[in-house]
Amino acid sequence: MIPRDFQFSQSSLQDFSTCPRRFRLFYLDRLRWPAVEAEPIREAERLARLGQDFHRLVQQHLVGIQAETLSAYLQTNDADLRRWWQNYLRHRPDWLEAAQLYPELTLSTPLLGYRLLARFDLLAVRPDGGFVIIDWKTSQRKAKLADPGQRIQTRVYRYVMCMAGQVFNGGQPIDPARVQMIYWYAQFPDEPEEFGYSLAHFQEDEQVLTRLLEQIIASDFPLVEDSKPCRQCVYRSYCGRGEKAGDLSDGLLAREVDEPLEAVSLDWEQIAEIQF
Repeated sequence: MIPRDFQFSQSSLQDFSTCPRRFRLFYLDRLRWPAVEAEPIREAERLARLGQDFHRLVQQHLVGIQAETLSAYLQTNDADLRRWWQNYLRHRPDWLEAAQLYPELTLSTPLLGYRLLARFDLLAVRPDGGFVIIDWKTSQRKAKLADPGQRIQTRVYRYVMCMAGQVFNGGQPIDPARVQMIYWYAQFPDEPEEFGYSLAHFQEDEQVLTRLLEQIIASDFPLVEDSKPCRQCVYRSYCGRGEKAGDLSDGLLAREVDEPLEAVSLDWEQIAEIQF
């Protein structure tokens, strides 16, 4: 039974689509299983930490801390993080300078009596009235999807923007044609993935997301039949799907969790004090 106050997100929907049992264990049973997600563990942890640090760097820059201040603080930090940061400074879209920026923005909308939540890395409102959702990616590889525009995150983010973003449009409904989604890869700064939107896409997303919630509500949360995803799931030993973690090179680093940012390794308070 899904609690009535449960808030769905792209992460929880993706987890259910990958393995209904994982959804139940993580979101409903709240089981924290002390297993390694991927090997080598130190490299997996390092990349996860750097990904969070990169997101925080960009957030700090977008709220007004000078790039020079942030760059100076990174001189002795990880080479990968410095490279990603320089890629961001050199390749971020020029039009951001003229846009209204809302970093780390959370919006939600009702769906089937529940809340559907979206946490945007950045919402940029362009002078021409366009709404651009940017998601910063620090994956070592790009996802190999037949149609990246149909990934659950793309559906959730654009749909929620149209349903809950009127406050950024003078209180008026948002035309889906004015919404765009961009995945920007720190590892591949000149290869962003850009997806427009339309009323037809919006209607399709509403149907797909509604059906997915209906499946979750009615589910008894079975194990996924194909055990391949289990190789990078912390619950594999709990579910009897093996003891050893999969290799980090087998797939993208971990799940893309849309939880609020947490300071992991950099001293963000010190950076703020340097600036202000």
